[in-house]
Amino acid sequence: MKETDSFLSIEGPALGVYKDKGSKFNAYVFPIQNEESFKNQLHLIKSQESNARHHCWAFILGEQGELSKSNDDGEPGNTAGAPILRALLKAKTTHVGCVVARYFGGTKLGVPGLISAYGGSAEEAMKNASITKKIIRNKLELSFDYGHISFVEGVINFHDIQVIKREQKENVKYHLLVRRSKLDKVIEHVQENHHIAIRTH
Repeated sequence: MKETDSFLSIEGPALGVYKDKGSKFNAYVFPIQNEESFKNQLHLIKSQESNARHHCWAFILGEQGELSKSNDDGEPGNTAGAPILRALLKAKTTHVGCVVARYFGGTKLGVPGLISAYGGSAEEAMKNASITKKIIRNKLELSFDYGHISFVEGVINFHDIQVIKREQKENVKYHLLVRRSKLDKVIEHVQENHHIAIRTH
């Protein structure tokens, strides 16, 4: 896979609602950092939608969507989690989760109806979400004497580097975030000054 330093995700949570034959499907999409943050959101939605008959879900993680999982939560196999996941994939996003709470209306929808409802509600939620481009940055630590501050500040300004923290004690230590595609060039630039210790994470 081609390495990239950005991916598409969603800015914040969004809701999509789908109704069919009295059944109501509330689809919640939200950004996630890892599987644990997804589970926390799932637990929260289950408590908020405690009267729903099913809480089906899917999520995608990884810079290129390498990890994905889905769950039908008691619905017939592949009628809920899989169509939810397809809706997330269709939006070409990652680091995103979706939980659909279903309220049964008394009439069975059948397999095609369930697939349409779960997928449709998730698609609606994604349409309502704000898609954003996330930049992947690497941590870089620079340690140096006070006499080299102006050089380092020049590097920071030249490469548009984010500064997390500047520590000034006996020596100076800068904690930086560098866009992945620029990391090698930044290190080369810093190495022009042989008095600066470099540490990457």
